[in-house]
Amino acid sequence: MAVIGYALVRYGIGWAGAVTGNPYLIAITAGFHDASFAPLAWATLGLCWLGALLAFVRQRSSSKSRRGPVEAWAQRHGPKHAAPTLDPSDLRPPTTAGPGRALSSSRDSPAPVTADNIANLSWLQFEHLIAASFRAKGFAAEVTPDGADEGVDIVLRERNNVLLVQCKHWLSKPVGVATARKLLGTLHAKNARKAVLATSNHLTPHARVFCNDNAIYVIDADTLVSFIDAGSMPGLRDIDPNRRSRCPLCGSAMVERNARQPGPSFFGCSRFPACRGRRFTLG
Repeated sequence: MAVIGYALVRYGIGWAGAVTGNPYLIAITAGFHDASFAPLAWATLGLCWLGALLAFVRQRSSSKSRRGPVEAWAQRHGPKHAAPTLDPSDLRPPTTAGPGRALSSSRDSPAPVTADNIANLSWLQFEHLIAASFRAKGFAAEVTPDGADEGVDIVLRERNNVLLVQCKHWLSKPVGVATARKLLGTLHAKNARKAVLATSNHLTPHARVFCNDNAIYVIDADTLVSFIDAGSMPGLRDIDPNRRSRCPLCGSAMVERNARQPGPSFFGCSRFPACRGRRFTLG
């Protein structure tokens, strides 16, 4: 366009006036035949180039404003400086056994996801299994130390949402409404968005109605197996097959006892009264 504008001013105007045969136009455009109007042609060329440069700069600025900060940074620095990505395996707990750490300390393959294998997990293994399964679904999951955060065992984060998870690895009795009420109180106190109650048992009917009415999500014995991430299960060597026959509180042997009031017998801890753990069924 700049070259065309220069040619029109330098040569086209004089030629157009001459071909009309009009003496007035010929007189007006006569100066365009010599070099007297050459500076005007060069000025036209310069203005066209300046306009093109301003349009280019404006387009570049508009393109940068439409890109987000991450995309703009990657465009400037290239792939070798791209933000690091996190492999899902990096989100699993470390392999050193101990409180708040790994589910499995052995190198064998994960155990099958079955109700029996889950029931034979320790309470700590159960909490880490729930957390790892949430991580596999895209959440950032943090296990609190020994449930010290007002009974919250896991804190989940997804974008700007915070979810509180309480785990109840109970085999001898269902989860009652008192547990659900306490979780709701913690939810309000923490200003969290939602809460999840995860248990290896069932909920009492009253507790289930309460959770439904207060938007507390439930993972119980009916949905637990399908929820668990198979790759997060500990190895078979890390699962105690006799755990369900031991005291749920201290791990000691259980002794069959008769209730003082009429009712079914139960299994109490052999360390009673030092430990008051009990089960209503074994195995």
